[in-house]
Amino acid sequence: MAGGASWARRGQRPVARPGRTRRGLRAGLALLVVLSLAGIGLLPTSLAAFSATTSGPASSFTARSTFGLTQTAGCFSHNGSGGCSTATGIEEGENVLVSPDGDHAYVATSVSNSIAEFSRNSTTGALTQLASPNRCVSDAAITNCTTVAGQLDGVYDMAISPDGKHLYAVASRSSVVSEFSRNTTTGVLTPLAGPNRCLYDSSVANPGGCTSARSIAGADGIAMSPDGAFVYVAGYSSNAVTVFSRDSSTGALTQLASTAGCTTNTTVSGCTRGYGLGQPYYLRVAPDGKSLYVASYNSDAVAVFQVNTTTGVLTQPADPNACLYDSGAAVIANCTSAKGLSGAYNLAIAPNGKTVYVMGYDSNSVAAFTRNASTGVLTQLAGPDACLYASGSTVITGCSSARAITGPTSMTFSDDGLFAFVSAFGANAVAAFRHDNTTGQLTQISGTSGCISTSTSGCATGSGMRYANSVTTSPDGRDVYVAGGYTGGGGTGYVAALNLTH
Repeated sequence: MAGGASWARRGQRPVARPGRTRRGLRAGLALLVVLSLAGIGLLPTSLAAFSATTSGPASSFTARSTFGLTQTAGCFSHNGSGGCSTATGIEEGENVLVSPDGDHAYVATSVSNSIAEFSRNSTTGALTQLASPNRCVSDAAITNCTTVAGQLDGVYDMAISPDGKHLYAVASRSSVVSEFSRNTTTGVLTPLAGPNRCLYDSSVANPGGCTSARSIAGADGIAMSPDGAFVYVAGYSSNAVTVFSRDSSTGALTQLASTAGCTTNTTVSGCTRGYGLGQPYYLRVAPDGKSLYVASYNSDAVAVFQVNTTTGVLTQPADPNACLYDSGAAVIANCTSAKGLSGAYNLAIAPNGKTVYVMGYDSNSVAAFTRNASTGVLTQLAGPDACLYASGSTVITGCSSARAITGPTSMTFSDDGLFAFVSAFGANAVAAFRHDNTTGQLTQISGTSGCISTSTSGCATGSGMRYANSVTTSPDGRDVYVAGGYTGGGGTGYVAALNLTH
């Protein structure tokens, strides 16, 4: 199902996030109508894994004249539908993460309200869910899982420390950042002891054994500095980015004092005033740790921050470089207009740190920018490489069309940066591109090798990719994993894990 619709996926769930009405409800109803007319039900949530058609790691891809993603191992769904095996606590996957050692994978889910735990076979890429009671950690009681009540209601994102010893998760409906220790041998997650079990927004009740924090209401994005010293959180309802120092021994997080601890889209007592932070979703730190970028849905913008790598403090560049906003949206002071940022949702940074890509969910686009490593300032690539927009959707002047990127949600790279992969909620797909490490240009791979989907014509056929929400690459560069799903509108809702083989 390729699309010309503005999917506005997040707006399809106004009940889950009160106040999200700017784009959401009308576009959500339009999606249901499209699906109904097409005779397609609201089908499984998806988490998928694929392998490249090569016997070597990602670094060998350039030696091949052809390229493709294959899917030969099984997949998982929360109820065993869609030709997949059953797994626990994986309904509506929002994020998938592979541990730094490559031995385990974790899936954050906003309907199961849990983090599902899997071991990973580094030879085949296959996932196996951990045994009871460690199949998942969950906000409510789930058989064979561990309960962390009040902490994981609406889990959207996760981050793991460089040493693999701690995992952190943000839950939007709980307005909580949960803190876990991770057994590097077994992969099992264990909540830290109180008062470090979690951070909760000061506007909500303490879930128990947790510490109050400022401006993390609706927390739905989290990122960690490359050295593991600092953690950054996007608060969707607070319109804010917050900063925490991290104790590498205990894993405990402590918010920076005074205005250094938070930056908000409007003037808020105790925080720094920022720009381009209206309803932020995801955020990412550059590989050198010197820059932080935030995708803000309501601002149609990507906010730019310079990072003090010693203190973790954030500072936005001076006018006009504090942010980039969509050229069709309202002007934002101290910022510059750009193409393809409508409904800015997620972003990715190339492994070499030279280029940044922003997923414009409402414009069905992936916008491309070069990054100044010294200042963090972003400059959009010249046309026709300024952005990619989904074939069949509204044309964006100065950009190029691409297949199977309707409703783009996430992006990842091969470890050498030579290939990029985009998950697309509206296309039920993962699209594959060659990536130029020097210029940042994305070129979709030709033929069916350019995308794999459960429903989009012109792509290789795959399973377990309905409403793809997140994509990541394993540290060894051999596997690409995808999580997703949507259970609204009466759909059953699944999360499937599709394993890669070689």
